[in-house]
Amino acid sequence: MAKYKLNIARDVDTDEDVYILNLPYGFRFDDDIVHVRGFDTMRELRHAVKYEVIPCDCAECIQNKGK
Repeated sequence: MAKYKLNIARDVDTDEDVYILNLPYGFRFDDDIVHVRGFDTMRELRHAVKYEVIPCDCAECIQNKGK
């Protein structure tokens, strides 16, 4: 099973003191088929990466995996 590795330069944007994690194709958050989520702190974002990101096999991810 693939494990997501955080790449801040590629996957994290900031907008008015919010960190936005844009997961690459093939990964999502475990509670819903969601590929983007905002966080108040980098600590919260890193915690989510460690415990809440799982592989995704939704149609969009399957079609675009490896891009």
